[in-house]
Amino acid sequence: MTITVHQRPLKATRSPNKSSKWVAEAIISGRTYTAISRVAPANDIARQLVADGVLDAPMQVYTEGLKGCMVWRSFHKAAGYTVEETATKPVHMVRWESPEARAARITATLAPKRGVKAPAGTPVGPDCAEA
Repeated sequence: MTITVHQRPLKATRSPNKSSKWVAEAIISGRTYTAISRVAPANDIARQLVADGVLDAPMQVYTEGLKGCMVWRSFHKAAGYTVEETATKPVHMVRWESPEARAARITATLAPKRGVKAPAGTPVGPDCAEA
């Protein structure tokens, strides 16, 4: 069985500084899966399918207005990736991580570090107490 996903832009969501949101839909075994995202909604659907325990299969992603489709040989693999664009890097594929895990990682990176900030050469440790 091949998973077929159809995606299209939501034109009303486009702004001068942000791209449009996209909606993707797939029907598997009579159940409709839908995802809305600014990047990679088909990958969001793949994550939903993995969470529902659907057996792995190829996934074809059709985009409104374009001929042909993008093919993932495994939607389980597609579930592990998303698309990202940063100020220093153009659009590229990255490993997906949950929004909660990403927020925790960024917070930990930006948080002040705990520890002693003694001038260089200052003895630190239990041996110092004797002096």
